[in-house]
Parts: sequence; C-alpha cells; structure tokens
Amino acid sequence: MKKLFLSFILCLLSAFLFAAPFGLKMGMTIDEIAEQCEEEPSYVKDDIYLVKPIKKHPLFSYYAVYVNEKTGLYQIRAISDSVTCNDYGTEIQNAFNSVKDRIAKTYGKPRIVNKVDSSLSEYMRQDKDWFYNLKNGAQQLSAIWGEKTELADGLVSVALDCVADNSSFHWEDAHLVLYYYFSNAKSVEDEQDDVF
Repeated sequence: MKKLFLSFILCLLSAFLFAAPFGLKMGMTIDEIAEQCEEEPSYVKDDIYLVKPIKKHPLFSYYAVYVNEKTGLYQIRAISDSVTCNDYGTEIQNAFNSVKDRIAKTYGKPRIVNKVDSSLSEYMRQDKDWFYNLKNGAQQLSAIWGEKTELADGLVSVALDCVADNSSFHWEDAHLVLYYYFSNAKSVEDEQDDVF
C-alpha cells in the first residue's frame, strides 16, 4: 500500500512540475529556470532573459522570461521563426489558426481580435492588402485567453499575436508571438509604479 501511495504522489508531483508552460512556473527564480533549460539563461536587460527551455514547441525558436528579483518569473514570451507571407498574409494566418487551435485544447476557446484600422479607406481594406496593413500596424490578428475564465498555473492571461517583421531585408516576413502573463505581474507593476 505504501509503494502504491508513494508512486501516486511521485506521478502527481511530476505532473504538477511540468504542467506549466514550457515547464516554467510562476515565481521561479532565474536559477530554478536554468534547471529547466538546455543552457544558462542569457541576461538581456531589466528583468528579461533569453532561455532555451527543455520543454519547447517546434514552432517557437526564441523564448524570453521576465524574472523580478522579489517576485520571480512573471511573464514568458515565445517567438516563432520567420514566416514568409504573400500579400494576403495566408501563411501567417494559417500558422496562427493552427497554434490557436492547439492552445485552445489547454485553455479553452479564446476571444479572437481580427480587425483593421477603421480610418483606412475601403480600397486599403481589401484582402490583398492584409499583410501590408499588418506591416503598417493597421491590421491586428490576436487570440486572448483568460478574460472571462480562470486559467491554471497562476496565469492571468495568454495571448497569441501575429507580428510583421520590421526589417527592410525581410519585408514579407512575420512571426507569431505567444505571451503568458502570470498573476504576480501585478505586484511587479505596483513596485515599478511606486516611484510616481
């Protein structure tokens, strides 16, 4: 009976440890995050570190964690490789829909924001200008989880965005950016706002 109970506890513990996004949990220190990564986190600036988590998704190549000294891990961002797009943005929209549907298996149905700037002329709102409008900030395609439902793992919200590359050498490229915001992010904001 003891062996059965012990194996149950170990299974439950291992499931809990790896239930969080990319194996990273709210409040982890940078040293704890390093244990879940293939190599040492690389400091960028402020609270931002680039990491290569052991538990990763093949579509996403770049991972940034936001770690506050007092609060620990409070945000994760995952960025895809470049997706070369036609004028209609078909390729990035297809990638977005595929990833959105897969994330929905974990967090449920998201709210979709698919809109174009209302100040654009009808001529510029055509499907053939979708990617051009994304590039110029007039088109938005996002999925947002957690607005009306409670998420697991200490998450407040999860968001998936289509973002066009700003480089003139990669005019036709876009990326997916996946954001995880933990509930302790509010205390980091409050700490930063204390200076006002």
